[in-house]
Amino acid sequence: MLATVIDNNRIFASISYTWSSLAEQGSTISLRLTETFTSIVVAFILAAIFGIVLGLVIAEVFTLRQMVMPLVIFGYSVPHPVLAPIFIIWFLVFNDVTLFTFTGPSYYLFPEVTAEQATQRVAIDGVTTFGAWTGFFPVFISTITGMNSLEERYQHLGTVLGATRWQMVKYFRFWRALPNIASSLKSTVQLSIIGVIVAEFLASSAGIGYQMVLAWKNAELGYMFGVVLVIMIFSYLFFQIVVWLIEKLTPPGTIS
Repeated sequence: MLATVIDNNRIFASISYTWSSLAEQGSTISLRLTETFTSIVVAFILAAIFGIVLGLVIAEVFTLRQMVMPLVIFGYSVPHPVLAPIFIIWFLVFNDVTLFTFTGPSYYLFPEVTAEQATQRVAIDGVTTFGAWTGFFPVFISTITGMNSLEERYQHLGTVLGATRWQMVKYFRFWRALPNIASSLKSTVQLSIIGVIVAEFLASSAGIGYQMVLAWKNAELGYMFGVVLVIMIFSYLFFQIVVWLIEKLTPPGTIS
């Protein structure tokens, strides 16, 4: 409506102008979107694994918790975008870790895209590690909080049954923490998406985030609006997929 009233695509892009701008760059959008969401999946998995494992360890070792938590709070207080170039530089120096490659959907959707152009790397690099860093804190802190929230009656039950420390974690503490972990993974999904796109926007030359930079430099408002719309749609779909997987993999009622 605003675009119709203003009638100036340099100020507010109309739907038709946005769509035509996207259609012109369809193959590029497809390639870069695959790059970005491949990185987001890797970032989310890294954040979830390290967040849960380190949370379990630190929750159980009191001395380690006392030593690490001030550093965690300090690291969380640092504005994350400031660190993106550092992560990129580290992996330029020490090289990326390529897990495997695959032919992306662009090869099958667009005749002009070759198999070589559509080949995507699933890798641990500066972008994915920054995304993992951004998404790490909610699941890490929620794991510790849940592990330390075991009710006293269950503590007493474990003592009466003669449960070892490992058995208390395996049969009591972890399951008490599971609702916290499952809920925090929803935040981790969102923050991993933000982290990856911010890293591409600030310090990378790949992915959908970099397309935003190109659209800005070329003053292509329709393309910029289109990229934002694509990011919103696919971020929502990825979020819903992750929530569905959590609901399927955890006991009923774990996630609300």
